[in-house]
Amino acid sequence: MELSLDIIYDSEPEQAAAHVLAYFRQEFAKPFPPPKPLSREEKALIEQIDAAFDGVTLEDGIGLMTTQLLDMYAPKEVCAAVSPSEERSDWRRITPAMARTCWDALNFTDPKGYRFLLPAWLTLDLRGQLGDFDALDYLPLVPENCGIYESQAVLLNDRQLEAVINFIEYRQREDCSP
Repeated sequence: MELSLDIIYDSEPEQAAAHVLAYFRQEFAKPFPPPKPLSREEKALIEQIDAAFDGVTLEDGIGLMTTQLLDMYAPKEVCAAVSPSEERSDWRRITPAMARTCWDALNFTDPKGYRFLLPAWLTLDLRGQLGDFDALDYLPLVPENCGIYESQAVLLNDRQLEAVINFIEYRQREDCSP
């Protein structure tokens, strides 16, 4: 049976929360393409991102599933019921299926969630596993995004910002090459 998030509008929060978690389990279990072969530069960038964001946890930030619910204007009771089930300890556990299901998460999270989710988006992008969307669309320091993500990126430290800048520079070079 194909589940949907539309139940959040038609059910009591307790019933909706259980259904929502089942929906996310279903979507997160979907297969995803394997990573593309990586260039030496892409491998080095992934290593830099991994080192810069090593040990970053979600803490009490807004997680992946909750961002999807916020985007849908879900009742706060449903968001609160789903929040404890979020991945909180290791951003490396965010799979391509999870990112594709909640593709707009970086728009609806807070600074702690942004710092936690961002390295997953960057590394999945480098591996060619984000599907039809682009990690550059969610980054500060990209001229097209000027003023949009700066407030979410306030918790990034110098090493993390350097990794983001190197990612942006790499992607801009790659996008401009024939």
